[in-house]
Amino acid sequence: MAQLLALVEKTKPYPLAVAGPADFRCEPVAAVDPGIVLTEPGHSLYCLDHDTRRALFTRTDVDPCGAPFYFQAQYEHATGLVALSYDELHALPVPGEPSGVFLYSTGRCGSTLVGAALAEHGELTGLSEPDVLTQLVTLAPRLREAELRDLARSCVRLLSRGRPVAIKPRSFVIELGALLHDEFPQFAAVFLYREPLSWARSTARAFAGYDPALTTDPAAVQDRLGRLIPLVARWRQRVGRLLSPEEVMACQWVAQLERALALRHRGVDVFTATYEDLLADPPGVLAAMFAHCGLPTGPAELPAGDSQEGTPLSRSATSARSGPGFDETAFMRTVAELWVEALR
Repeated sequence: MAQLLALVEKTKPYPLAVAGPADFRCEPVAAVDPGIVLTEPGHSLYCLDHDTRRALFTRTDVDPCGAPFYFQAQYEHATGLVALSYDELHALPVPGEPSGVFLYSTGRCGSTLVGAALAEHGELTGLSEPDVLTQLVTLAPRLREAELRDLARSCVRLLSRGRPVAIKPRSFVIELGALLHDEFPQFAAVFLYREPLSWARSTARAFAGYDPALTTDPAAVQDRLGRLIPLVARWRQRVGRLLSPEEVMACQWVAQLERALALRHRGVDVFTATYEDLLADPPGVLAAMFAHCGLPTGPAELPAGDSQEGTPLSRSATSARSGPGFDETAFMRTVAELWVEALR
């Protein structure tokens, strides 16, 4: 039987940390029917606890669908949890087949706004950064491929719940793009990115100080990033030292572009646009994107306002941060070096 858990304390180390079982301190209450997560309102899949082979569902009094960050709304509004074994997770009778759009991106490129536009005008349920998919990236090296595919199928089924959805994962989930499109070929694929130097400036400002360990334990931060962006780990091993901020950002940008290109090479029909395209011609880009996804005619403009209002990445929050200075020449040099390696 599934386990009902009483929430004792929220223990997430910082707001943008990837969701995990250590985010909550809980006490068991009672055994419950696993179907409670489908039949009682307010339950949504939060994360996996792979050490105990369980999936954790938060119970909230608000719907995290449509929030700027799904994982953050789940955490902030959680009032309790339910734990299901992997077997119970796979056996849940979710109605219908998942369908919709996977919206991949490098981040800092208008993807949250585009995800909101897809949901509002495309008659889709918006899921912006469900972190159980981010977790799967970190778990992938520990799993047999069959188990990884089983978990991916069940997670997407539980996120979709039979509704057409616009799933905009964190940028790291492009690492699973090929697997997700093998399992869900009915989903349309979109990839958004930003020119590298503009992206790096925005990223450096947005994520300045997001993790306290950046200054207290940078090696641990790069260990975590290496599980999300394998190129970070490989490049760090190659140079034999901690990477500079410029090198870490270059690894992220190049790795995610390379993964998008690899999807195309596998024959996946990926609609690709840049942040610069969106700024120059919103109606043209949106119309082409909606047509690619088989959706009704798109909006003439992107949604007004700040799509990340109320989060650590809102305009007001990021504008208040000067961000660390970084060597733009070193960043672009590393981007070039990494592309040479990727093309070999």
